[in-house]
Amino acid sequence: MSQHITVRGFVATDPTIRNAQAGFPVGNFRLAATDRRFDREQNAWVDGNTNWFTVNLFRSLAQNAFTSLQKGQPVVVTGRLKVRPWETEERSGTAVEIEADTIGHDLSLGTATFQRSSGRPGEVAAGAAEAGTGSGEPVGPVGSDGPSEEAFDRETGELLGHEVAGAGAVEGAEGSEAGEDSADSQALSAA
Repeated sequence: MSQHITVRGFVATDPTIRNAQAGFPVGNFRLAATDRRFDREQNAWVDGNTNWFTVNLFRSLAQNAFTSLQKGQPVVVTGRLKVRPWETEERSGTAVEIEADTIGHDLSLGTATFQRSSGRPGEVAAGAAEAGTGSGEPVGPVGSDGPSEEAFDRETGELLGHEVAGAGAVEGAEGSEAGEDSADSQALSAA
């Protein structure tokens, strides 16, 4: 069985990477995706079942994921679903895997900084190196110098000294309700 899917979840294991016999990098990590729903009787968000996936990565995606992802981070993964039975002498089960096409941090839960790779293993794009961003500094939008040193916390990725519209309404919330979404949309339209 093979279907194209998108899964939102959390990185459950740090990504691994190795070279395949053909010489290109391959890697994987485990992804946990838990359904959440609002229980009106309890007036709270509750967890549903957790689905576990092994996410398989190839070539530059394997290298970039190994460099960029850490256990516990929220991500969105798009790829081909592979469900197959397996069996050993002692046990049997079903493997649920995703051959990833793309992976990104879930920006509804935090911020991320993008740095373009050159496409060659272990190298930073020439433009980023010339701009002085080859040491992991954030790359801003085209035509900008990126965030200033004072405005960006390199350890957490937070923008400093900037108030986020509607942040007080969702701070500490475990989920999002329809009212919060519309309040955020109104705040963005006003800005």
